[in-house]
Amino acid sequence: MTYSRQRQRDNMNKAITKEDMALLKEASEMFNETGCVPGIDGEQVPAERIVPDVKEYISETIDDPEAIYDPEIWDTPGFTLVLSWLAKKWHQRCHKLAHRRSKNPEQYLTKEQQEACLESAAAELIREITQGRPLN
Repeated sequence: MTYSRQRQRDNMNKAITKEDMALLKEASEMFNETGCVPGIDGEQVPAERIVPDVKEYISETIDDPEAIYDPEIWDTPGFTLVLSWLAKKWHQRCHKLAHRRSKNPEQYLTKEQQEACLESAAAELIREITQGRPLN
């Protein structure tokens, strides 16, 4: 991960308001009760249906570390929740592959290796969602 991507993530973390946290909590509760998360229009969408869009979003940041997040997407609590799950799994996979005790193991991996980690993490996340495993 480049310095600018880390700075971007730090800024996003700082930008999460109490209202945003409440929406994420509601999305998490909805998922725990129904297996669905709020979609763009607030309708319930099965969480596994959002994973491919989230995967594409992360893939774009791999290809272009300077990519700026889209506030329209981030204003969708369901997308943000699934993004947090997939990003965590992706980072864990990259960390294992890099074999380094680094805060940002992605900096030691090629784009292809990062994409392979992302593909594997997305498949695992979909399995966990459809099998009803706890994700929080």
